[in-house]
Amino acid sequence: MDRHRCPEAPYGIQLKRGGFMKAAVLYKKHDIRIEELPVPTEDKNHLLVKVAYCGICGTDVHLYEGDEGSVKLVPGTVPGHELSGTLAKTGEKVVVDPNYYCGKCTACLKGKFHYCENIFNTGVTENGGFAEYVIAHKSQIHKVPEHVSLKSASFAEPVSCCLHGAELTDINPEDRVLITGAGTIGLIMLQICRSMGASFTAVSEPVESKRRKALSLGADSVFDSTKIQDTDLHKCNFNKVIECSGNHKAVETAIAACADTGTVMLFGLTKPDFALTIKPFDLFKRELTIKASYINPGTMSRAVDMISNGTVKTAALIAEVIGIEELPEYLGDNGKLVQGKILVTPNGVFDETK
Repeated sequence: MDRHRCPEAPYGIQLKRGGFMKAAVLYKKHDIRIEELPVPTEDKNHLLVKVAYCGICGTDVHLYEGDEGSVKLVPGTVPGHELSGTLAKTGEKVVVDPNYYCGKCTACLKGKFHYCENIFNTGVTENGGFAEYVIAHKSQIHKVPEHVSLKSASFAEPVSCCLHGAELTDINPEDRVLITGAGTIGLIMLQICRSMGASFTAVSEPVESKRRKALSLGADSVFDSTKIQDTDLHKCNFNKVIECSGNHKAVETAIAACADTGTVMLFGLTKPDFALTIKPFDLFKRELTIKASYINPGTMSRAVDMISNGTVKTAALIAEVIGIEELPEYLGDNGKLVQGKILVTPNGVFDETK
């Protein structure tokens, strides 16, 4: 179970607290406030992490817009689940797996931990990383090698999710892979597919700067999705297509572009009410396999390894580093978010030399 152990105590226990910290609290749609909250105090099962960086994820935007993420938001929770930091007591570099599993329910006992009946999610049901400190069960903590920057380490959670999706897609050396969307997730998925030996990787993306970035990270080819037809993509014989944008048109493109007998992975998070029209007869004629991927069971420590050994490069993915006070402005401005990964650090700057 990826270095996880069955927990010794419930996650939501009352913890002793001392001092105050700055945090962004999400109450409801478009209602996020910068407040002073008590700093939690660790106990034998829970460790206090001083947050260095926390990435803004598409899920955070969904929650800000009043939609559901991997689970429903508990109102009055601090969001943020892509976080890196240091242990408050020892100063060791760490990342936090946002998902905590009970280890005792039917799903956990079957090894389907991400479908735990009692799952808690840091940043969704429990206070997360858009704060100066976060508390997490010790099973959620993964140490980071000293040579890895905490900026890079903050990508461990999205890398772990992409790794799960790529493994479900069963990428192998015989595959020609098309990725739709060259945002942070698409560019991480590109690097993982290459590391898994895909013979050819291509990216479909409307923004030229993102297409150039995909090429710099190893894509064999890129397509302008505003100019190329789905039928032309289908002729390229991509037997694995991974949709990474959550864009509704891109979902349709992913299915249309896939070669006969191929596999489509619907990885990008769409709005909950999006309904896709599928003709079963078309699937029958083409013998397509359509899959989806949910969170990151058992992949967090391997994600840290992939960042540590350079399999996944993160520097080119970062667009900007902002302070917590700027978070409400960015969550409400899609133009700022589409440029690349936005990292939030408590005071706008984090000194890793201290």
